[in-house]
Amino acid sequence: MTRTSGFKVHKDTTGGEFRRHLEKRIPLQPGEAVTVTFSIAGHAKGDLIGYGVWFWRTAAVTYTLQGGSDKRTLTEYGDASWNKAGSMWPAPDTSPVEVTLTLTAKAKGAVALYAPMCGRVQHKYLDDARPELMRNMYQFAPEALFISEDGAGEVVIEAAEDASSTDLPVILKSCNRCGRFLPVNVPVERDQLSFSNHCVADHRRPCKHATFGRLRNVEDAKEVLQLDYGYQLECRFCKKFEVNAAHNPQRTSAQMKEDGARRRAFELLLAELYGGTPQLRYRHEKGTELADDVWKRFGCACFNCGAKLPTPRDMHLDHTRPLALLWPLDGTATVLCGSCNSEKRDRAPSDFYTPAKLAALAKITGIPPDDLAKTHPNEEALALLLRRLDWFFGEFLLREEMTKERDGKIAGELVVKALQKVLARSGQHKGMNLQAEYDRRRTQKR
Repeated sequence: MTRTSGFKVHKDTTGGEFRRHLEKRIPLQPGEAVTVTFSIAGHAKGDLIGYGVWFWRTAAVTYTLQGGSDKRTLTEYGDASWNKAGSMWPAPDTSPVEVTLTLTAKAKGAVALYAPMCGRVQHKYLDDARPELMRNMYQFAPEALFISEDGAGEVVIEAAEDASSTDLPVILKSCNRCGRFLPVNVPVERDQLSFSNHCVADHRRPCKHATFGRLRNVEDAKEVLQLDYGYQLECRFCKKFEVNAAHNPQRTSAQMKEDGARRRAFELLLAELYGGTPQLRYRHEKGTELADDVWKRFGCACFNCGAKLPTPRDMHLDHTRPLALLWPLDGTATVLCGSCNSEKRDRAPSDFYTPAKLAALAKITGIPPDDLAKTHPNEEALALLLRRLDWFFGEFLLREEMTKERDGKIAGELVVKALQKVLARSGQHKGMNLQAEYDRRRTQKR
């Protein structure tokens, strides 16, 4: 068993409730700024420290974040949504830390802030977490900032004018694990804050799942928000530690080896179908190295979190569109840091990035925005495969690495099953039953 029910709820919430919270706008004249200073002191070396805030700003307001860890969260949503900024990291020493978020108006505008916080971060899951679970925790700020009440953190907000009497609403959704109400963006649901979306694929929208796709106002039972994408019941922090982290240890070493074997088989298959590895073909066509060119194209930094990657060896080249759907690692690859690459895994771009990020990714990679928004397989590779079925069954699956048996499973059989799943998502070749063809040919040989 690798999964358990996700419907174990907090005694006070189901994960399907929301409440409206009102924050005061801070008015800004052209050239004026709101400065949020996070000061952390009194911590010990190795303590987990962090800062964070949710904020809204009008379109004419720009913002910068300075100080603290180089790895941080800073979203770039439009003025229809709330943003978030933050990070968390182990303190390298006892030196005080100061981080500044500055929001500056190019024209008359306004800013609103929700729950600015900083200091030492303490939680039972963080204290005992496996090292691999802590590598990307900066991506979970501020929703994962369980700030200790020991006075190690101070937040100072400076503005030319006091907050106005104009209210700005923020929607807070409940988590069915920790019971907290945390910000979400409605109606621009893909501008994710504290919860991941539930139904992302076009064919699953609007989300019709009870609780995921409908939120009930805890203060007015008659008000129900019908969502398009919907939200997970658990906040991103609880999803990571109470759901996903609990499942990962249940995956056996054999299962992980199977995943690795399938990836290697798909890479080998693509190299055969396209006549060479992507790196060698790229070098032959361009006269330069694939990794070097992609690294420079992305500004020598992680596309997702912005972390600087001093050399190509520091980066992870992501397929952009997943290898699991037969997309090769070619000139459309994306530069990610190790943490972001591990978090993305085999997800399609639209299942991982926001619409704003997808638009930026389309410009850099040259992949049309409509293609990035889809979760379709590589139809070209499937067509090449189906034209060479005799070779696939008569040569490729008979190679030594494809006929090896591990834990009672033959590698080639696993590849056929994986390819059948890809075909099931195809718009052009959905009717092809590769599994049945494999069984038929195997029976004939007997």
